[in-house]
Amino acid sequence: QPSLFYAKGPQCGALLEEFRRTYPLQWCMPCSSGTASLHIAVAALQLPPGSEIITSPVTDMGSVIGILYQQLVPVFADIHPHTYNLDPAAVRRAITPKTRAIMPVHLAGNPSDMDALMAIAREHNLLVIEDCAQAWGAAYRGKPVGLFGDLACYSFNEFKHVSCGDGGIVGTNDSRYG
Repeated sequence: QPSLFYAKGPQCGALLEEFRRTYPLQWCMPCSSGTASLHIAVAALQLPPGSEIITSPVTDMGSVIGILYQQLVPVFADIHPHTYNLDPAAVRRAITPKTRAIMPVHLAGNPSDMDALMAIAREHNLLVIEDCAQAWGAAYRGKPVGLFGDLACYSFNEFKHVSCGDGGIVGTNDSRYG
């Protein structure tokens, strides 16, 4: 019976093969939802409780649930008034000694300013999880979103423009998380 229900089933294999044509991520894991993909990514960072992850205040709760479940602290930085994505200047102001990661949310197919966010991450030794749930096919400077940070998360929820009813994928090219 064809189904995306089983992670090792033929449909998941076919989905991953097709997915990697656009998103060449070496390690990918299909999962039950975009929320689950974000939770897997946050858990993979293995951050100590109380660590902070800076993210957007304009997002689905799925971006925040994994942070809270891992006993981490979501820190909401302001968004840019024209893009509705994280404002890099606000991210910089939100960094504290407890900050360990940034989670940009590419909202409504509009990519975040990944050059600025990755520069901030490198400067402060922060990890980056890209929430690409609403950004299928979006590119930043000609490169698909999700290929900039340490981990990328995608959703197949029925509300997304690429849908399987539900499901998600978390992916990386970083062997620490493979």
